[in-house]
Amino acid sequence: MIKKLSLLLFSIAFISSCISSNKQSDYQLDNDTSSLTFISVKKTDTAEIGKFKQLEGTIDKSGNVTLKVDLSSVDTNIAIRNSRMQEFLFEIAKFATANITTKVDMEKVNKLAIGKTMLETVTIKLDLHGEQKDITANVLATRLAEDKLMIVNQTALFLKAADFKLLDGIEKLRNLVGLPRISKVVPINFVFTFKM
Repeated sequence: MIKKLSLLLFSIAFISSCISSNKQSDYQLDNDTSSLTFISVKKTDTAEIGKFKQLEGTIDKSGNVTLKVDLSSVDTNIAIRNSRMQEFLFEIAKFATANITTKVDMEKVNKLAIGKTMLETVTIKLDLHGEQKDITANVLATRLAEDKLMIVNQTALFLKAADFKLLDGIEKLRNLVGLPRISKVVPINFVFTFKM
């Protein structure tokens, strides 16, 4: 009887330890339910939506967010345009990824009830095409489940091609397809889902 009681207490302690440990573990980005999209405008008013299909990322217990975007996964629904963007705009042979870092207040996040959302202003550091720039963004963090978070931008972020030395690439793309104009400012939107 004593042995059974000891075994039961040990099992309870072990399970509690695992649950506690799980709460301390990092959140991992769920690529299947996350998205990073952009809108390019050509000519005068022709807008087209593109996205990146391969994203990786984590949020650690201190709230440090790190994301990696595989630039070769750019998808505009036109294969030749994808390959031209990879080669001439992003220059993936030299700059294979874009890297994003920021920080969220995990003390506030951990207090969120399931289904509740909070608004937070964060500074996002974007490392793209060999250049780094800080971008201020309002993000909404929602607790979807005990072990699941969703972070989205409240309003679109606008990236200037000049900030990341992408003007030459845009000009190359413009000449290749004979367009009079391609916008040099691009709106970005994201939905990032993280699971423990």
